[in-house]
Amino acid sequence: MSLETLVIPEIYLADHLFLLVGTNPLPNFVAAKLLLRPGGRLYLVHSAGTEQIAGRISRYWVDEEEESLPPVCIPVEEADGADIRRRINTELQKIPQGSIGLNYTGGTKTMSVHASQTMLEYQQKKGQPVTLSYLDARSNRMYIEYGDHQPFLSDAILYGAKPSIQTIVGLHAFKLVSPIDTEAMLPELATTLAESHQFAETVIAWRQWCNDVLRKQARTNGKKPNEWDKEDQLSKVVLPLPADESLRSVAEKIRNVFGFHEDQLDLSDACKKAGFEKIKHLCEWLDGKWLEHFAYQIIRQIKEVKPDAQLHDIGMGIRPKSEPDRPEYDIDIGVMQGYRLYAISCTTDADPGMCKLKLFEAYLRARNMAGDETHVGLVCMADKPTNLERQISRSWDAEGKVRVFGRSHLCSLSDHLAEWFISAGTY
Repeated sequence: MSLETLVIPEIYLADHLFLLVGTNPLPNFVAAKLLLRPGGRLYLVHSAGTEQIAGRISRYWVDEEEESLPPVCIPVEEADGADIRRRINTELQKIPQGSIGLNYTGGTKTMSVHASQTMLEYQQKKGQPVTLSYLDARSNRMYIEYGDHQPFLSDAILYGAKPSIQTIVGLHAFKLVSPIDTEAMLPELATTLAESHQFAETVIAWRQWCNDVLRKQARTNGKKPNEWDKEDQLSKVVLPLPADESLRSVAEKIRNVFGFHEDQLDLSDACKKAGFEKIKHLCEWLDGKWLEHFAYQIIRQIKEVKPDAQLHDIGMGIRPKSEPDRPEYDIDIGVMQGYRLYAISCTTDADPGMCKLKLFEAYLRARNMAGDETHVGLVCMADKPTNLERQISRSWDAEGKVRVFGRSHLCSLSDHLAEWFISAGTY
């Protein structure tokens, strides 16, 4: 980290930075990235409930931040002010020299009060100014107090730290079911489907083909009617192509993409030509995941050709393994803009109730991964996406953090997504 690229003035950086560890490790990560000098040391003040989080931050710092010293973990009783003060003061007495800072964004209110007071007492006793700081999630600005100086409020620091999606996952100790996808499958066919789904009759016709043809022949196991058949059974399935007039362009694109000359779709042959690992993955794609791949391809293009969007990492199919006492979940598309995560969910459903449920699930999952900084989007077939967006934003107190893109947005989804990223990225 060179002084020329600092987003926080050098005077406020610490050689020894104390962090109060909260349940969301992202603010700690950002504070450490922005406030610790190269070669400095972190001190992770944690309760019993955040001990594992402190351990993950520590492991990341040891593995990734080669210039820094190994962090020191400081366990405290989160409701015992005397214990908090004593343990922090013990570590302060071990520091022979160097600037000292405390970021109190995480932790409990009791921890913040007593840690700050301990620092101020140290400052008075040693005659050496300390830095107290707090990261405001709403404005993405760092509030800093330094000795007797006037308080300092930074500019927005959203781009001061740029963790990858994998880093966000690792800080939460999530193990993924499978690697994060970085390539869209069948992008040309997905584009044709998206173009045709601008019309309500096409939405209905494609869903009818999926229900009456694809599912009927590829989900024949009566014990698990919502699961695809085993691979040996799917390898024998040959489907008639959609015959509805509104799906003519889709059927023609299927023939072109897979090199078929008849009005039939051989699932095994199509799977091999498309590059899917399993036939059931092709079935899932046809049954609705095509929209996820369509949106992902568009976002990847935005990342490449729209530098104003300032996107630095995108991924698809982020599926952490379920953990004890935590529901299993996945995020269709993840996008990193600075340290902000955009979680984008995709559904070919048009029902407002189902769309709202899908968006609510994405909102909860994303906040669990990346906290209050998260923005959430839904790409769906709703006829009135703006009404749905307004309802959700108000009821969840998420103004400016939720966007819904409906059927009418599909023909120009790139423009709408780019506008969202660029406008949100200014604050």
